Amino acid sequence: MREKLKVFGIPIGIMLLFISALFFHQLLLVKELPQPNWSRSLPLDFTSKEKPQIFQNDDKLYLSSEGTVHAFSINEDMQVSDEKVMNTKITRGYPFWSNGNDVIYYKNRNLVLTHNNEDQILSGDITGLGAASNNVYYWNGNQLYEYNVAEGSSNEIYTFQSEISDIHIGDNGSAIIQVKQDDTHDFVYYMNENREVSEKPFLLVNTAPNKKVDGLTFKVADDQLTMLYNEKSRTQGTLSYNVYKVQVPLEEMGSSILTGSKIEFENKDTGEKLTSPGGVQFVSVEGEEFVVFTSEGQRIGDNSAMSIYSAPFQNQEILEGSPISTTKHVTFSPVQLTDKALVWFNYDGGTYELYGASQNDQVVSESTNWSKRSVKEALNNGVLMMFSSLVTILTSFYWVLPSLFLLILLYIFRPNVFEKDGISWAEYASIIIFMLMPISYTSNAMNAYFYQVAPEYFVFPGSGYALLLLISAITWVIWKIGRDPDWGSFAGAFYFMGIYILFYITSIGPYIFNLF
Repeated sequence: MREKLKVFGIPIGIMLLFISALFFHQLLLVKELPQPNWSRSLPLDFTSKEKPQIFQNDDKLYLSSEGTVHAFSINEDMQVSDEKVMNTKITRGYPFWSNGNDVIYYKNRNLVLTHNNEDQILSGDITGLGAASNNVYYWNGNQLYEYNVAEGSSNEIYTFQSEISDIHIGDNGSAIIQVKQDDTHDFVYYMNENREVSEKPFLLVNTAPNKKVDGLTFKVADDQLTMLYNEKSRTQGTLSYNVYKVQVPLEEMGSSILTGSKIEFENKDTGEKLTSPGGVQFVSVEGEEFVVFTSEGQRIGDNSAMSIYSAPFQNQEILEGSPISTTKHVTFSPVQLTDKALVWFNYDGGTYELYGASQNDQVVSESTNWSKRSVKEALNNGVLMMFSSLVTILTSFYWVLPSLFLLILLYIFRPNVFEKDGISWAEYASIIIFMLMPISYTSNAMNAYFYQVAPEYFVFPGSGYALLLLISAITWVIWKIGRDPDWGSFAGAFYFMGIYILFYITSIGPYIFNLF
């Protein structure tokens, strides 16, 4: 029993220490903020099986889902302080307007107002609707109208040469209007806050099923329009997302058809390219101008999650984004709640759940406390990383081959080497050759991902060589203590190599591969 403890007990004990360090590191990571001054993601106690439409007005959030409209008041502590439910059958997929008492929406080609559970048709035979906090625009074919919510009246704004397909409303009632050119393209017009529409379009965008605009944002400053728009493409079944920028002085609006320039995003912390950007929006945070967007997450356990990032907006083609969300699934509809808070939906494949993040100091501090949800996330991440580390066994198998080849040759041509008492020089030689094999492997494995996710005690200068030396030293001591004197050179060498690989995959290995 004592011999077995030396042979197997000590290595297993050290492996458990490595695994415990991994899980403890993950417990620390779920307390980390996504970036300084931003809290971790906080659930806001709203879930829906149907994708909700979202609308904001007078510091309240309105969510239409499953035949009802939920009105939320979210306080500075990122808690729902008031909730009201209005039973209104809003057409799925269409925007709506609400002030908490009235709801204006699209239904059966009509513009409908619901007040105290009673419906009133405001305008008939409409084909589309757009809404902002103080503006409701709707259209019938190529004719654009505005419904004045304060006065309760409608007026015609403009008549285009072809059918309106969509409208995107900005500050003070200004808007970007998409007008059909054909089945696969839209012209883009600009309307200012005085409801004056540019006589000619300034942009042509794609609207084909396999390549189309998927949302946009814009701002006007110094008499210049800056617009960012998302484009979704499908090629051979693969989806791709890109963001394009258009800038044009207002006095030159419509003088020519412009072409959007592609914007790239990088992770500010790692320098890695952020892929599949979308949902881009201009926001103002404490007086500074930012772009908020979604992109594929790059953390442990993200599993192709779409996370929220923010990047200071600069007039350049590459923007550096930092993560805001810590949710692990697909992010939808990020909305700036206040200048210090954001909310969004997290879709886990079956349910949409409302989350938020804040820059309030108290919220930031409290968000780092461990909860059942965060501990479960840490444990799941640790398990996923251990499974990823098993790939190291397959990819490092060749480490054994030179030593095995040496032992086989010696066994064939110099069998007397193995007949001496004690540990033969052949066993020492095979072990030394084996210890040289992981050097190049580890140098390549310590890539940007490794330095992003590994703990600080693994990423100091020269850590690749130091860690291999440490594993070799520990394995050597255990090999000297635990090796059975009755074993031959083959058994002794493979005992050393087996322990070494097990130590490697439980210490460094979890931070090398990201299969999930």
